[in-house]
Amino acid sequence: MIKAVIRDVAGPLVLLGLSGENVTRLMAGEPIAVNLAQLGLPPLRIALTAGRTEADIMDQLEQQYGPLPFTCPRCRRASRHPDDKRYGYCGHCHAYTGAPS
Repeated sequence: MIKAVIRDVAGPLVLLGLSGENVTRLMAGEPIAVNLAQLGLPPLRIALTAGRTEADIMDQLEQQYGPLPFTCPRCRRASRHPDDKRYGYCGHCHAYTGAPS
């Protein structure tokens, strides 16, 4: 899965490559998780999944990992409150900034 890690002044660059086995997993709707902390990089988890629409992908991720937080498109803060996600409301901006789900 991980093909190379390159470190330069802009920070680490991780190259991911999907084998035929992993492509088959994605086509079956099974997310693929990558943990970069195993490479000595800052703890960051990446989940790769596929779908026809963004809503399909979100549904797959929530089935696998539980409810995902709402991220405000304006300030990029995340909220796990279900009403914030439902209505696209940002408690930090105090505004409806996202598309309701």
